[in-house]
Amino acid sequence: MDLVTLGKNISAKRRLLGLKQEDVAFDIDISITSYAKIERGETNIPFMRLVQIADYLKVEVAELVSDNGNVCRLDNLASDIREIKSDIREIKEELHLVKS
Repeated sequence: MDLVTLGKNISAKRRLLGLKQEDVAFDIDISITSYAKIERGETNIPFMRLVQIADYLKVEVAELVSDNGNVCRLDNLASDIREIKSDIREIKEELHLVKS
């Protein structure tokens, strides 16, 4: 597995959980810059740091290092969720206007 794919897997899982890079970086005690480099695949990640990230994201390390296409499905799912939330907001606004 290459570092870019690993970074995409970490990023996809983080976004699926609705977390910001800053949240993860702060809670695992590394700089935001260092964490961002991990997600972009620009730096090697020590195994113990990978374990720490996996624990924080509540996944197995194997899921993060998997190269079986889960990233695309997670990205699509996260995108679908954002679209659904947006649609729900619009419907609520329209209902509010109708009730007024």
